[in-house]
Amino acid sequence: MSISKRFLDMARAELNALLDRASTWDSQHDPDEDLYRRYGIDELTDEQLEAELERRQRARAAAKAKVNAPPPRPTATSSGSRPRPARPSSASPRKPSPEDEVRRAYAALEVPVGSNFETVRRSYRALMRKYHPDHHSGSPEKQKTATELTQKLTEAYKLLERRLRR
Repeated sequence: MSISKRFLDMARAELNALLDRASTWDSQHDPDEDLYRRYGIDELTDEQLEAELERRQRARAAAKAKVNAPPPRPTATSSGSRPRPARPSSASPRKPSPEDEVRRAYAALEVPVGSNFETVRRSYRALMRKYHPDHHSGSPEKQKTATELTQKLTEAYKLLERRLRR
């Protein structure tokens, strides 16, 4: 099995895991309902909702104008130190749950979720023999890909080893 085929299989396993999770989602559930409840707009009248939307648009425009404005000149403080500039806030991506990480680890090692440690270990060793970078030293690209793959396999194995050997 080539390395590219291996990556495709890993991607397919990830996609199947996502599809399994999506299939358990309640089909009668309104996706906007959570947003309404979270932001407290589920009990607003149409006029109140329009006013809230306008207020938020004005606030966004004011924030954008503030960002585009030239930075203020530093002023001397009593201690003589310069004020630090504010760090821009960036939205951090959602961190995967431990359950997702474990599911990905099982998929990476090509074993069913919930397999025992012996099965995980056998699969890890077989995959490492197959995709070890030393076996793909003919091409730098293949060796780099094999190195990345074996690192992912090792991370997955270590995660499952910690979980299963407790």
